[in-house]
Amino acid sequence: MSTTDTSHVTSHRAETDTPTSPRVPRKRRTGVWIAAGVLVVAGTVGNAALINALADRAPVLVLARDVSWGQRISAEDVQPVSLPAAVGRYAVSESERAQVIGRTAAENLHAGQLLGRRDTTRQAVPGPGQRVIGVRLEIGRFPARGLIADDSVAVRPAPRSFGTGSPGEESSSPGAEFFARVVRVSPPDADGAITADLLIADSTAATAVAAAIQGAQVSLLGPAQH
Repeated sequence: MSTTDTSHVTSHRAETDTPTSPRVPRKRRTGVWIAAGVLVVAGTVGNAALINALADRAPVLVLARDVSWGQRISAEDVQPVSLPAAVGRYAVSESERAQVIGRTAAENLHAGQLLGRRDTTRQAVPGPGQRVIGVRLEIGRFPARGLIADDSVAVRPAPRSFGTGSPGEESSSPGAEFFARVVRVSPPDADGAITADLLIADSTAATAVAAAIQGAQVSLLGPAQH
């Protein structure tokens, strides 16, 4: 009698009948999707705000060229530029151009600078009780750095000579010192001298005229002490 080897069949059944563990479905990463959605919304809102900010612009006035203190603002001195409204509220708007033309620069203004509301004044130069006088200053009679508009200076007329002309026989009588404010300065001439237009009080006119005639020594003053 023949026998049949069923070992391989039994082995195969054992392998086939072995129960397999069921697949567990992956949990959805809900938190990640929520975070991504928040980022998308935030980005959209931010872009919209940026676009609105860029769109909310207003034309304001900037200096087209330098304007010195005391000079009147002309139409050629200013030009419009479009800036965000938040910045523009600190400057003079283009719609106010007509009110600005003819006003006086309250300080030295520079090209490209925003024209602020306090940068101009109605007060002309010279004002009441004032006058402007030109004084020629030779080399060595003004600071080496030169003079610029709005400088506060002390002016002392050069001594007057009463000598007979003999060497060492010259006597002098220095003029009284007075204070002034520089309005404008000419370029140096062939001798290196400059002419400074000085704003003075009427009360110092006689001394200032003497300085204009016989020359003067000019000293630069520091800021006013309060």
